[in-house]
Amino acid sequence: MAGLEPMLPFSKGGSSQLELEPFQEGTLGTSQEKQCCPGFVSACSNFSIQYNYTSASIAAAIMLSDNDNIGTAVKPDFPQPAWVGHYLLGAVFMGSVVGMLLMGYLGDLLGIRPALILANGLTAMGALTSSLLSWGPPDTVWTVIIASRLLLGVGVGGNYPLSAAKAAESGKDLQVNAAEAANKAAYAFFWQGPGQLAPYMVALPLLCLRGEAITSLQFRFLLGIGAVPAGVVLLRSWQEESSPRLNALDESIDRRAELRNRRHWWTLIGTAGSWFFFDVAFYGTVIFSPTILLKVFGEMESLPMLSIQAAAMITVTIIGNAGSLAVVPRLGAKALNTMGLALCGLAFTAFASVYRYCHDWHTLQFCLLCAVNLALSLPNIATFMLPVLLFPRNVRSTFHGISAAAAKVGAMVGTILFPALEDYGIPVIMFTQAVLCGLGAACSHWFLDESISVDAEPHNDQVGKKQRTVQLVPALPASACCFFKSRSSSS
Repeated sequence: MAGLEPMLPFSKGGSSQLELEPFQEGTLGTSQEKQCCPGFVSACSNFSIQYNYTSASIAAAIMLSDNDNIGTAVKPDFPQPAWVGHYLLGAVFMGSVVGMLLMGYLGDLLGIRPALILANGLTAMGALTSSLLSWGPPDTVWTVIIASRLLLGVGVGGNYPLSAAKAAESGKDLQVNAAEAANKAAYAFFWQGPGQLAPYMVALPLLCLRGEAITSLQFRFLLGIGAVPAGVVLLRSWQEESSPRLNALDESIDRRAELRNRRHWWTLIGTAGSWFFFDVAFYGTVIFSPTILLKVFGEMESLPMLSIQAAAMITVTIIGNAGSLAVVPRLGAKALNTMGLALCGLAFTAFASVYRYCHDWHTLQFCLLCAVNLALSLPNIATFMLPVLLFPRNVRSTFHGISAAAAKVGAMVGTILFPALEDYGIPVIMFTQAVLCGLGAACSHWFLDESISVDAEPHNDQVGKKQRTVQLVPALPASACCFFKSRSSSS
């Protein structure tokens, strides 16, 4: 999608590229030039994030099934204690909050590479322990899985800010401005969609297997294979050289100054707040997709059909993510975030109304569920881009981590809110989601200002510390560009 080049002012001959001084030959970019696939690590990290978040949903459905059927009238192969329903899907988000805050800070302090190695090591360990150590009576199996998911969450959560920061520095040209960095992060984030779809695609052939104790093999394979993408990221990160860094003392002083900047904390209210409300709605819908589909199509359904329906909904989300990548250069990330959250509110309201008053219209309800997923894809990418756009490089990982941590607190709220309100009916849940999306849109509108510029990203002292304004929304009028250009030449 070539149309994602950031629109920048102060260029000659209509070019949209920011003019920067050339690198000192042989001083920078050495490690990056060795990367045969720039952006692969970030893309694989994002795939790993959503695979490991989503895999527990279908794995739990398999454990609660009997002869590939699931529903209230089914006697499950692995009976679930009452307390498990409150903590199973939320445990990974509890760990994620810790991981986002810790790994985001470590990424700025130590560098992206060592933090990525640590985060993906924890992810792989959590996926393997949930698969290989969960033996014994059902209570023990569920307890081990929850503990493993908590550990996995620390690693997966750390991948959020680190993959964004890693994507921003991918490629041979390390002088990356904020808009370019955000575009690269958005392309990497796209792979969360396939990661979200993958557990259901893996489940379909597994559900064709027959035999004694086959349920145990099915859910263990689904959970354990989450270690594969995390292991790939770990291996590739281990093989790479660390990115060049500024003088440690200067970098530390600059970081402390940026962390004291009140403007960044005001912006954080917008990035963290809108992402919080979005994730309440997003994960309250995505994680409980099997439960929602059971409510729509009946109290008993086969697992293969449930997987196909969930996969169809996620495919719509992937298409929406691709559309978001195409339109974000024209609308801007803030507008896409605000408008997307407003559309989510309308989609949730439409589904709740039809479910309440036309409960037997199952096909229409399923189509509206797909519409909800399509609407959720619009702010999905924007919430991930905005911290990259609006915070400087030396604190980007930290503020992205705080924003993402707030989002995963929202995800925890979503996983608690759904079971708590389930007795009141699906319409109440969906109307609640609509209100929360409206609050997220208001937060995005009032607290975010894309016209705020950040510095270009210097990577060594030869480049210098002169500030270069980067346009984060469609380019300024020509008269304004000429004014600033004349001011720059006179200085």
